[in-house]
Amino acid sequence: MSILERLAENHPQTPAAARLKAALLFHGVAYDPCLGRAGEWAFPSHMPFVLQPGEPLHEGQNKFYTPQLVRFPDDTQVRLRIKRDSRFRIVDGDAPRQFTLLEDGRPVTSLTFEPKLPWAEALTHDGTPMRSSGLVQHGDMLVLNVAPGCEYFVVPKVGLAGKTDNLSCTFCLYGVPDQRMDALGQRLYEAELPQRTLDRVAEACQHPETHSRHLYLVGGSMLDMAAEGERYLQIARSLAERGLTERYYVACGSGAIERRHMVAMKDAGVRGACFNLEVWDPAQFARICPGKHKTVGRDRWLAALEEAVDVFGPGNVMSAFVGGAELEGEGAFEDPEAALESNLAGAEYLIPRGIVPTWSIFWKVTGKARGEESFYTLDLFLRLNEATAAIRARTGRFTNPEFFCRRCAYMEMEPDFDFARAM
Repeated sequence: MSILERLAENHPQTPAAARLKAALLFHGVAYDPCLGRAGEWAFPSHMPFVLQPGEPLHEGQNKFYTPQLVRFPDDTQVRLRIKRDSRFRIVDGDAPRQFTLLEDGRPVTSLTFEPKLPWAEALTHDGTPMRSSGLVQHGDMLVLNVAPGCEYFVVPKVGLAGKTDNLSCTFCLYGVPDQRMDALGQRLYEAELPQRTLDRVAEACQHPETHSRHLYLVGGSMLDMAAEGERYLQIARSLAERGLTERYYVACGSGAIERRHMVAMKDAGVRGACFNLEVWDPAQFARICPGKHKTVGRDRWLAALEEAVDVFGPGNVMSAFVGGAELEGEGAFEDPEAALESNLAGAEYLIPRGIVPTWSIFWKVTGKARGEESFYTLDLFLRLNEATAAIRARTGRFTNPEFFCRRCAYMEMEPDFDFARAM
C-alpha cells in the first residue's frame, strides 16, 4: 500500500491536500537533478543542498540551492524537504517550470515551485540587494527580519563578566547570532535598529512586484520585554510612514511584549500578533524554551496572548507550536499519546479565547539522528490537526486568511483544513 493510500484509509477526515502536504513534510522527496535546475529560477532554499560523493555534479558544483517552496495546482504550499530514502520523487514535467510528483514511480500530481520575484533581484537606492535587506518571501507572505540574532543564545551570567549561557529553544538554530547581524547593524542587548536598515527593507517592501498580501515581522528574542516592544514599534512606525501598513496585513511576530507596545503598534497600522509559546505543557515549556521560561515565564506569555486578543481582536492572534519537540530529549514525554493529550488541552484553552494555535512538525536539526522523526509519527501529527480543526469548528474560531492563508502556510495545515471545510 502506498503512503497516500494508507493515509486516506486512516485519516478520511483530513483533506486530501493536507494529507499530501503532511506526507511530504514528514517523508520529504528523493533528490533528482531537476531540483538543482529549478533552483536557478525558483525562490531558493535557506541552506544549500550538498551532493554525496559519487553523485553527478550540478553545473560542476556539489553544493547549490534548490527551491524553497512547492506549489500545487490547488494553491497548497509545502516546504521542499529532500530525504534520499523517500518514496516520493519530483521529476521534470511536460512543460517549462512544470514538474510531476511521483510515489513509488507512479504519478501523483503536477506541481511547480515558487519563483524568484523581481524584488529579490533588485537593488535599493544605495546599491544593496533587496534580498539582503532582511526580507524573505514565503509564497504570499513577506517575512521581515532585520534583527535575526536571538539573545537567548547568549544570556550573560550574573557576576561573570564576558560569560554567557545558551538558553535558546532546544529545537531552534534560526536565531544564532552570526554575520547576518553585522550586515543589518543589529547589536545584542540594544533595541534600536539603524535607520538605514529600516529604510532598505521598507524600500524592498515597496517594490511593486512582491505579489504578497501579508507582511510578518520577526526577529531574535530580547531578554527585556520592554526593549523588544520598543524594537518592534520602531519597525512598525517606519513601515507606517511609507504606507506599508495599508498595503499589507502587517502582523507582529515578536516574543511576548507589553500591552502598551501592542496598542502603539495597532495605532501604527499593525493588525495582528503571533507570540510563539512553542510547547503547551508547563514542565516541557521550561525544558524546551529555557530562555522564554526564565526571562518571561509561561504565565506572563499566556497573559500577553490574551492581551493581544483584547488589542487586535479575535482572529488576529496566533501562537506557533512545534509538534513533537516535547517528545525529544532528556525529560521528554515518554508516551506520544500523553503529548497529544497535552497539546489538545492547550488548543481547548487557547482557541475559545480567540488565539489560534498553529502546529509545525518537529524536524530534528542536530545530532546523529538529524532529519529523523522517530517519535512523533505522521499519524499523530494528523490526529493533532484533525482534533484542533474540530475545536475551531465547534467554537467558530477559524484561521484568518488575511493573516495566515494557504499560500503562506508552508509547514502548517490549519488554513488547509479551514479552507476545505468552507468549500
